[in-house]
Amino acid sequence: MNRTDDGAPTRRRPGRPRKAQAGNTKEELTRAAVRLFSRNGFEGTSIRAIAREVGLSESVLYAHFENKRAIFDAVIARYGPTDSARALDRVDHDLMDVDPSQFLTQLVGAFLDDWDRDDARTLISLVTRDGLLHSESLRTALTGTSEYATALFSTWLGAGWIPEHLGPADRLAYSFTGPIGLARVLHLHADADSAERAQARSDVLRHVDLFAAAVFRDHGRRP
Repeated sequence: MNRTDDGAPTRRRPGRPRKAQAGNTKEELTRAAVRLFSRNGFEGTSIRAIAREVGLSESVLYAHFENKRAIFDAVIARYGPTDSARALDRVDHDLMDVDPSQFLTQLVGAFLDDWDRDDARTLISLVTRDGLLHSESLRTALTGTSEYATALFSTWLGAGWIPEHLGPADRLAYSFTGPIGLARVLHLHADADSAERAQARSDVLRHVDLFAAAVFRDHGRRP
């Protein structure tokens, strides 16, 4: 998107995008939607407002999205828990089999980096408005995160890294992820300053250390 002399994004005149820009249209609309939803709420944002935010007509928007709920679902898919899975690329997966506690520290650190992005924090501000925290699309995305954590703890229970009496895996996953998710909602939002976000990161990593020390044999080293 072009910008004015002071760095602000300029809006195109409403109409169809040029062919060279067409590939970016859906992404621009999604970014505009998350900004407006966060600022005005889901109910307070119209289809027309989203289209005009990027200088497009409503007809162009409808070529990409069936309705406003479809735009919200796209926002969750783009900036929500599923998209955050790209943080896994920054983790040494070999640690999963040789030092699970260090693997969890790397994993959560990578997620915290991802959640501290402006668009990720804007998403949190969005979903805490208008009852969207309980939306089906967000629930589905969070279920995938929970299933991933459960699979990790199931593997470690089976391999003897975690004493059997501390299971089952889903209970461990719930106990591990609960405080992390709460910290994200409370402290990694659009209006959080750097001090609040740094404190949240410190608190979460301290939780990871305490949890690992409590559940893994010999602090994560197989006996």
